[in-house]
Amino acid sequence: MKESLNKLLENTFIPTIDMPTKLPDAAGAYLICAKNTDVLPVRMKELEYSYVNGLPIIYVGIAGIPASRVKSIRKRDYRNHFNGKARRSTLRKSLGVLFGFEKEYESETNNLKYKFIDEHKERLSKWMKDNLILHFVTIDNPMEFEIYLINTYEPPLNLKDNNSEKNRTFREELSKLRTR
Repeated sequence: MKESLNKLLENTFIPTIDMPTKLPDAAGAYLICAKNTDVLPVRMKELEYSYVNGLPIIYVGIAGIPASRVKSIRKRDYRNHFNGKARRSTLRKSLGVLFGFEKEYESETNNLKYKFIDEHKERLSKWMKDNLILHFVTIDNPMEFEIYLINTYEPPLNLKDNNSEKNRTFREELSKLRTR
């Protein structure tokens, strides 16, 4: 784990500078950090954060689990998170609802399947590219490593598998926001 963690912290992707091809087309794990807490949605500004390389960690994720259609960090992070629809990215869902962006539901009976209206989808993509930095590592079976990262860094936007007391009330409120 220690070797994978060191590699993760060495590999940085800055969306406004780096080409998407810098991200590996392979399975792996990643940390998403904000450039600083001032750029975050209001509800996130006063939270407790863990930091790497001076940056607050807001989310941990993986790509390439056997059951997933998305098998690589490049496709998961660049296509789904930085350019995608909320439906395929829990990170986008969380940030979008925290910014108060307007949702478009795919079904009148299922309020979990939504995207943001086009104007807000574009604003969210631009904000993410301008304000987030990604640390990544390739790893064949990233699921166990993801749990290790969540337990180690306690990122506030990870709702699943995050049992930390740190920011618990915020995560409960975020979960409710995402289903309204």
